[in-house]
Amino acid sequence: SDLPYRLLTRRYNTNLCFTPMIHARMFMEKPGYRRKFWKEHGMPAEDRPLIAQFCGHDKDVMLKAMKIVEGHVDGVDINCGCPQNIAKR
Repeated sequence: SDLPYRLLTRRYNTNLCFTPMIHARMFMEKPGYRRKFWKEHGMPAEDRPLIAQFCGHDKDVMLKAMKIVEGHVDGVDINCGCPQNIAKR
């Protein structure tokens, strides 16, 4: 879910949250798309633990995208075969 919703759920003791599905190639190539999902210096401390969800088909692009969030999340969900349209693009 988006950051505002995650922070709201944290007020009610949510133990773990996930980012929206992030398209790895768009995350790497489009600064506006990246800003939609990610703060320049990571997410606020109160938004932890956090799992980032990435979709894509190019392992090198996926790795580069995950390296950006490394150290700012507690795990990564790699989605390589989701039937959602975002994962098919």
